[in-house]
Amino acid sequence: MADILELIGERLSKDGQVLNLKAQFIREVGARKLAECEELSNLRALDLTQNAIGDDGAKAIAESPHLSKVRTLNLKSNGITDIGAEYLANSTTLKSLKSLQLVVNDISEKGEKLLINSKSLTSLTSLKFRV
Repeated sequence: MADILELIGERLSKDGQVLNLKAQFIREVGARKLAECEELSNLRALDLTQNAIGDDGAKAIAESPHLSKVRTLNLKSNGITDIGAEYLANSTTLKSLKSLQLVVNDISEKGEKLLINSKSLTSLTSLKFRV
């Protein structure tokens, strides 16, 4: 887990609530390891713009108990498809999520509908698919 802690390092705010890993290429350590990181249990905002996490990364985020307090999630430009959209839409741990950004991904109208009609993401007030 040392690699993920190094990656987080100075990018995690002092209060542990905001993590900005824009274009940090977490694929090197893996989105799953990030999602398993207990140090993120107080996180409120997560920006993973341009990290190529794909559907597996979306699944890891959707299933992570350590990301249950996240309110703002930016997954712009990550190669996420309808499969990843479905993982997010069915997440039982992202119940606090208020804002989700998925612009510049490979999500079709089908994936958009899954997210819009999600029975799990009940706190969601902002959902972006297009610029």
